[in-house]
Amino acid sequence: MVAHEAKSESLDSLPVYKPEQKVSGTIRSRGNNFMDVMMKNWEEGFRGYHPDIRFDDDLKSTAHGIPALYFDLADLALMGREIAPLENLAFRRMFKYDPLEITVATGSYNVPYQTFAFAILVHKNNPLTGLTLPQLAAVFGCGAGRNIRKWGQLGLTGDWADKPIHVLGYPTGNNLASFFELKVLNSPPSGGPTLPQGVRWNCDMKEYSNKYDEHDRPVISADELIMQDLGHDPYGIAYSGIAKKTPQVKALALAAKEGAPFVQMSLETVADRSYPLTRSLYIYINRAPGKPMDPRVKEFLRYVLSREGQQSVSRQHVFLPLTVEVVHEQLKKLE
Repeated sequence: MVAHEAKSESLDSLPVYKPEQKVSGTIRSRGNNFMDVMMKNWEEGFRGYHPDIRFDDDLKSTAHGIPALYFDLADLALMGREIAPLENLAFRRMFKYDPLEITVATGSYNVPYQTFAFAILVHKNNPLTGLTLPQLAAVFGCGAGRNIRKWGQLGLTGDWADKPIHVLGYPTGNNLASFFELKVLNSPPSGGPTLPQGVRWNCDMKEYSNKYDEHDRPVISADELIMQDLGHDPYGIAYSGIAKKTPQVKALALAAKEGAPFVQMSLETVADRSYPLTRSLYIYINRAPGKPMDPRVKEFLRYVLSREGQQSVSRQHVFLPLTVEVVHEQLKKLE
């Protein structure tokens, strides 16, 4: 899959990196293996200001990041997703506070396995053009008084009105589904409560996993299987990456809430983070509330969130740089 390159005119307005202090020693990082190129670019740039810094990287999987942090095997936990509840619970049991989450890059637009944005897709003949996240939660979720199971409940008329909605997606409980739970199923319906904890998914959803060979390498992605079935099902709706999209399906525009503007998924709307199902990459650190941050870690994260750091994100042609607004939000966390 060839990644698209986003051009961001806002990078020039990001703060230029200026060291607050000279640092030395070793910074240890563990976690997401897909962030390795981006991390090497950051390290190379950072050493230009701090030549006495060394890096000890062991990036095998996002799953290794948080455990390495709470067992003091890492200073930085690189994560291609949000921290999972059990990971956060384990950290809290050790330290009685949460790890500090720093958003360091926007996920990819359409690169398989690399924190890609989610599309909401229907058959090309479906007259629907857009959904709000609360409507989407009522389609994919299950809760008293909020279920949407017929296309007529979404405003379709005629032959569509009484047709059932066939729901397709990733296996519940995996990391992709966890993001969907966080961003969609927990969005409150208009005039109603959020989906109750423990009552989440539409029980009729058809779940798709990657198919692997004997060496545990993926040979057919879940996205490809979803697209195949959706292309033959006029009444289907799916959440999926867009890399394997076929001419038989179309992506819907999304609105974050009732009354909000509808945004079509594109490279530009993922890059500027206006598309509601854009994903992020994170670095988590162990910082006790009210305590100063390790100077080495603070200087490195300041570099990551600088103009130079975000320009280096663009150079690896997979993940996307942050917007100016998000950068300033993250910099406040370092104070």
